[in-house]
Amino acid sequence: MADPTFDRARFAQRLATRRLGRHLIARAEVESTNDTAWEALAAGAADGTAVVADVQTRGRGRAGRAWHTAPGRGLALSVLLHQGCDRRQLGVLPLAAGLALARGLERLGVRAGLKWPNDLLLDGRKLAGVLCESRRLPSPAGGAGEAAVIGVGVNVAQRAEDFPAELASSATSLALAGHAAGREEVAAEFLNALEPLWDELQEGARSRLLEAWSARAAFWGMPVTVRTPAGPLTGTARRLDDDGALVLALESGVERAVLAGDVEPAGAPEER
Repeated sequence: MADPTFDRARFAQRLATRRLGRHLIARAEVESTNDTAWEALAAGAADGTAVVADVQTRGRGRAGRAWHTAPGRGLALSVLLHQGCDRRQLGVLPLAAGLALARGLERLGVRAGLKWPNDLLLDGRKLAGVLCESRRLPSPAGGAGEAAVIGVGVNVAQRAEDFPAELASSATSLALAGHAAGREEVAAEFLNALEPLWDELQEGARSRLLEAWSARAAFWGMPVTVRTPAGPLTGTARRLDDDGALVLALESGVERAVLAGDVEPAGAPEER
């Protein structure tokens, strides 16, 4: 089996966490870093264990979409979290992960925008995506415990030709935008920013997270269309509710909270 190209020493030099990423599993190729993190949990992996891979053969995004990873050029990272708080807090975990990634990138000189609920944009193009999963697991002491895995995919060093044709006009990378940060720095700064946010969620401080996420979003007051499983819904983006749902003001004046969907400017073609 080939050795991974992810530089552990470079990553460790940048990492400033107490738990997250202190145990690192690096692989040249996996089907999915999220799946590898769940397998590590079953084998007794510690809270905060991180998984990185040069290539994912079955990387996935939200709603079952595939996530394309150019070998060694994109960051595919998953982090395992042992849940110690109210399960309801998991509903805002994608927002926490997106905010952490935005803060981490900012420490590297990159100002990325947040797109509800789980994407980061740079110059209007998709730079990164987040996929959060949780499971209720049997506890050795009886009963059940909670665990979550946060997966992030970040386009780091991709060239234009590394993206498939269907993504060429909608995706970008740090390199294409003129930023020289490597996968190791992005991974470390993401975990550095995530740890305090996760601690806040464990303590029940969800309101601060939602306020911080909202302050970085740029689409408030704008007409948007949310493509939901039940069909498209168009309205003016107003705020996040206490559960992280997007609140729209419909043309009728009624407000509607949307829990999941793809947000686009009203009238934009559907994202593939």
